[in-house]
Amino acid sequence: MAKKLVDVHEKAKSYDWDFTFADQSEIGKYETRYKLPKKGKDPFRVLIRDYLKMEAEKDDRTFGFLDGALRTKMADQIQPRFMECLKLTLPDLTNAEFQAVAGTARIISSIRNQELRQGYHAQMMDEVRHTQLEMALRDYYVKNWQDPAGWDITQKALYQHPGGLVSIALFQNFNTGDLIDCIVNLNICVETAFTNILLVATPQTAALNGDHAMASTFLSIQSDESRHMANGYGSVMMVLAEEDNVEPLNEALERHFWHCHRGLDALVGWQSEYGATVRPHSFREMWEEWVVDDFVGSYVDRLTEFGVRPPARLGAAAESVRWMHHTIGMVFAAIWPLNFWRSDPMRPEDFDWFESHYPGWYDVYGGFWEAYAQMTDPSSGHLMLQELSALPPFCQVCQLPCVVPRPDQSDMRVVEYEGKRFAVCSEGCEWIFKRWPTAHAGRKQFWERYDGWDLADVILDLGYIRPDGKTLIGQPSVDLPPDRLWTIDDIRRLGIQITNPMNQL
Repeated sequence: MAKKLVDVHEKAKSYDWDFTFADQSEIGKYETRYKLPKKGKDPFRVLIRDYLKMEAEKDDRTFGFLDGALRTKMADQIQPRFMECLKLTLPDLTNAEFQAVAGTARIISSIRNQELRQGYHAQMMDEVRHTQLEMALRDYYVKNWQDPAGWDITQKALYQHPGGLVSIALFQNFNTGDLIDCIVNLNICVETAFTNILLVATPQTAALNGDHAMASTFLSIQSDESRHMANGYGSVMMVLAEEDNVEPLNEALERHFWHCHRGLDALVGWQSEYGATVRPHSFREMWEEWVVDDFVGSYVDRLTEFGVRPPARLGAAAESVRWMHHTIGMVFAAIWPLNFWRSDPMRPEDFDWFESHYPGWYDVYGGFWEAYAQMTDPSSGHLMLQELSALPPFCQVCQLPCVVPRPDQSDMRVVEYEGKRFAVCSEGCEWIFKRWPTAHAGRKQFWERYDGWDLADVILDLGYIRPDGKTLIGQPSVDLPPDRLWTIDDIRRLGIQITNPMNQL
């Protein structure tokens, strides 16, 4: 862009004029407890027309890579274990993008600051772009992966699955509640604190496990995150200009840091370690680098002079990160008939890696995986689900099973609200529930929905059946031959009935 036009643009913003070419009656319609100054700074400072040109170039590179991957049959190189777990992770991310589109639209229509509004305008287009990239990646998998079952229904399947309820509970906070709290959740906690592990570290794992298409697409998405981080930083600095905003901001940071830790660390840790045969690093190491050192030690530390405090539950989160995704991997395997992906057993070589990076892992989880491996063939006539004394309740806040961080260290507690009892998985989720009960109490739990149903009928209701009408999409291994896959008849013969665990508490 010509320098003169850039100068005119900068000059126009300094006047803080309201535009007259569009209806402004919607501005401010979303209430906030914060005092919002009209002035603020967009640290990225790129005009929309220049930004779109840059994004178009990135799209050309990404779609060009996918075309090349198709021509060279790169999908044949992907490790099956990684691809199967991605059937949950990718639609989870797409849900986040979609919710972020709605969230940034609310911000654009509510903040009077023109400079920040431009920043969120660019972000909204980014989120649409990310959704399109992820759908293109999904189309590539459906057409080229050896077992496309599940890929063709991933988004619908996500919203019915217990893991999908984790996604809904976390990412709907992008566009519900206080406007500035949504920014703290989306731009500060999710995009600044947690997405580097998902969109930078996990693509490295993907490449080592043969999935270069996912690695290329995710890195293209991550290249936009610096813009979103800048939006969040500019918004926070605007808010901190008013002293009365400091405590509400600290409360929002505490709430959303804990919720993001529960939802994202469980998913990303599981994908990066239980979806891999080659692991370049442990999830815990990446978490300490990106979340503890970079986000808290650098980003938040710079804001302390303005009154911002590091999350008080950082220590509890760090301790939970050691075990939480291992427990999630165990739970997903135990309920494999309810999954829309194949759940591969961990093997002796996996045991050795986990024990070396998480000392004590085998004592907690080794026996489960050894027993699980003995039940992969339908001739076993048995499921690990039958070995559970009871189904684990799901947390009313984060929707994780209330056996985290690990089964022998559960921190589950029961709270009451308006005459009904709810399970929460931790002190942090209990605090969130009691502070914002109306945001969480209305969500119906998975086990509650299917209380009294036969497991076979639950699977049929979810639609997790292959095109032949009888073979399950979910399977307990990636190595079962076609004639040894579990069918709905195998499950029905077991006579397993779903019982809502809250009825027993």
